Amino acid sequence: MPPVLDPSKSKVDGLAFLGLSLARKSEQGHPESYTHQRAFDLNDVLDREYDFIFSTDDNGCLVGGGEPGPPSSYKLALKDSAHVEMMRIGNYRKEWGGVPQEDIIEVMKSGEILIPQIEVLPTAVVENSNYPSELEIRFDMEPQIPDFDDSGAPLPVNWQLRFLHNQLFKRFLFPSRFCPGAFHSPILRKAEFRSEKHREQYFDKCNNAIEAWRKKGAQPLNTESRDIDGKIIHIPSTTEAEKWEETSEFSNEDQVNEEKKGKKGPGETETRSKEVNEKKDVENSKVKEGVNESEVSSEVESIKETAKQNAEEGEGKPVENKEIEQESQEEKVINDSEPSKEVKAEEEPEPVGECEPSMEYKAEEEPESAVKSEPSTEDKAEEEPEPVVESEP
Repeated sequence: MPPVLDPSKSKVDGLAFLGLSLARKSEQGHPESYTHQRAFDLNDVLDREYDFIFSTDDNGCLVGGGEPGPPSSYKLALKDSAHVEMMRIGNYRKEWGGVPQEDIIEVMKSGEILIPQIEVLPTAVVENSNYPSELEIRFDMEPQIPDFDDSGAPLPVNWQLRFLHNQLFKRFLFPSRFCPGAFHSPILRKAEFRSEKHREQYFDKCNNAIEAWRKKGAQPLNTESRDIDGKIIHIPSTTEAEKWEETSEFSNEDQVNEEKKGKKGPGETETRSKEVNEKKDVENSKVKEGVNESEVSSEVESIKETAKQNAEEGEGKPVENKEIEQESQEEKVINDSEPSKEVKAEEEPEPVGECEPSMEYKAEEEPESAVKSEPSTEDKAEEEPEPVVESEP
């Protein structure tokens, strides 16, 4: 019977627990496995090819992505279930000796349980006392007794697990509570080796993997920063930080140059640099606008001159040029005002002979300055003060 707190009130055993997840999706495992950590690839301590192990139970590999199932393997298709228990709950029903899930979540959210940054290190792969044995990867606290005399001594490896375990056992009291032995994660159950030699070779492989992890030291398990509700906290990546530096108005190099010239502080040099840049931008915009305005003005003046000459020569053909019209519109944009049709009519002279009016209309329109025609010989001899107008239709 599991070493629960009160066996007489614990009615139904269960597998609910509070602990760490070491699950990690892999190509060898189940395609629907989750990835909760990337610090350790537990396939390094598995024998998926069965070179050393002859048989296991129906679940096969419990870690490293779990079992994919047929046709990749002929064990039960199961997701990765790698975990380290810190407190076994059993079930969530008080009448069975458990504790409601809501009560646990409320305590964990309250901040009453102090949760440090979790950094762990696998310390060994061992067999338990069962037969056939269960293979486990251990996360022991090393050394088991810290140096209490030296306050500057480093804390033991995996101290965070014991720290959390002690707080949970002090806070929660319910009949089904217990902790299943040392901190570990089962990786294989009912393992039978091909021979004693194969057993030794398998553990040599595991020791090599453990030594490689020890060289790296304890590692954090978090793949992404999350808040208390489990939502991902966005942290700008290196690429985003570099992009921000490139788009900033004042670079570090400019700051150093300004400090060398004026021997001013960072704040003063930044202000000065901004003022200089703004002044240059204003001057550039003015120069650019001046060039465009002069070019457009000269073009418009030439257009007006051409129209005037046409009027004087009596060609009577209006100027139709799309480019001229477009440039006139640009002039209007620069001046920020669009003249009305009446003003435009006053600026441009009215072309002569736009249409051939009748003789009566022409006579009424031009009472004083009529068109002179060739007078007769009799008219020239008499030299009348006002010549007779004879227009041909």
